[in-house]
Amino acid sequence: MRTVTQLFGSRFGWFTASLFCIIFIPAIFAQTNPPPPDPHELVTRQPRTLTKPADRSAALDLLDRARQNFNLHDISTPYALKASFETNGAAEMEGEWTMDEISDGGAHWRWMTQLGDSVVIRIGADGRVYGTNPSEPVPLRVQLVRSALHWPIMRNAGASAIRAADVERDGKAMSCLLFSASIPPNPAPRSWVEREYCIDRATGLLQMWSEAPGIYALYDYSDAAPFHGHTLPRQISIFEDGRPAVQVRVESFEDAPNLDPNLFKLAPEMADAGESFTLASPSRFPVRVDPSDAPTSPFFQPVIVHATLDAQDGSVLDAEALQTSDRDLSRAAIEMVRSTSFPPSGFQQEAFINVQFHMPAATLDGPPIFHSRVRWMIWDRRGKVPPVKRPPRSGN
Repeated sequence: MRTVTQLFGSRFGWFTASLFCIIFIPAIFAQTNPPPPDPHELVTRQPRTLTKPADRSAALDLLDRARQNFNLHDISTPYALKASFETNGAAEMEGEWTMDEISDGGAHWRWMTQLGDSVVIRIGADGRVYGTNPSEPVPLRVQLVRSALHWPIMRNAGASAIRAADVERDGKAMSCLLFSASIPPNPAPRSWVEREYCIDRATGLLQMWSEAPGIYALYDYSDAAPFHGHTLPRQISIFEDGRPAVQVRVESFEDAPNLDPNLFKLAPEMADAGESFTLASPSRFPVRVDPSDAPTSPFFQPVIVHATLDAQDGSVLDAEALQTSDRDLSRAAIEMVRSTSFPPSGFQQEAFINVQFHMPAATLDGPPIFHSRVRWMIWDRRGKVPPVKRPPRSGN
């Protein structure tokens, strides 16, 4: 039987996580290695911290301009979007996908994605959402692609600490903006807690999105034309741990004046099954883990786990580690996340979980050591979290 630890169990769990991030992270990062080098990281020199109101306002205006480009909800005429994407990696469903999306420019929309015989359909009608199977999870790769196409940029960034760096790629002058709850002492050019967005200053188009160290989405607008005030990329290349994981192609994005209204009608079985959940924009939070029966060093080693969480019970649907150079540690991070239940939100969540390993030592505050026999537990909890073996999903 699967053993699950409930993390942040009260309804104030996300507040607790945010508070933890603000208060506890600086102490951790004073004794933490920086993220490993990545060929797609554009910020390689120390960025400047934006403290002046005018500088922060200019950065937030640039971010908002880039965000609005992806907001297709303000298109008031019918449109159709077709995309395809190829995926590979450690997720439970990988392969060659297609995705079709239509909107009547009002209160009705529909999207469908397919991998082989596996089909996911969502229909939105008058503020309600329905699906072919209302409780069936949306695959991790599908949610990642929809995040990259529709909501890569965080909302409510005004309360964040901001660092910025001017960079150049392919002859384009860009501003790279790094956001976090608080800047740790003596940070690396890119710290573990920062989201990063690199934006073309001339066009306001997002060029690179990195929700966490270890994952980078690169946007290519070659031959892309504005459409009702929006310019979607023609291609998105997503890399994880330095390796290609997802290649997205926007095949077409165009007006659809002759949409068949029946496409938005619910099949009888869909209506009988009731409403479904929607997908939440990406989130980040930390989980600290300690060795259960060993002295600890003053050293912490993060591993970012990319996961999807169930809308109703917060259980982990799928997960992959974004740092894999230490296989034992990345395996332990996956086991910790899969063995933990997080606060449900009513939305299927895409989470980038900063699993912070408080490394063991032979003596208290001695040099860090690690071996595969270490047993881990969530900080400030007595119960151990055992390894979990889960059967693969069928994908049906």
